[in-house]
Amino acid sequence: MELLRLGIVGWNQEVNDYISLINDGLIENIDVVAIFDKDISMKRIVNYHYPDIPFYCNYKEMMDCENVEAVLSFHPSLLHSR
Repeated sequence: MELLRLGIVGWNQEVNDYISLINDGLIENIDVVAIFDKDISMKRIVNYHYPDIPFYCNYKEMMDCENVEAVLSFHPSLLHSR
């Protein structure tokens, strides 16, 4: 079975936990191919945890360069109503 190419939008501890679930085999058939966050300072943190997952500050570039098939968005709860 081919893996779904997943792009993640935003970075926080929840994302780190979610990727761990994928890497531990608890969520199957997904390949996290990129992470986007508009805050460039997150790049260092993401690269520390997942050096093999490309980091982008431009979501269009992420979508184009990594052939993303699905996006999982993680953003602060206070922004949900916007």
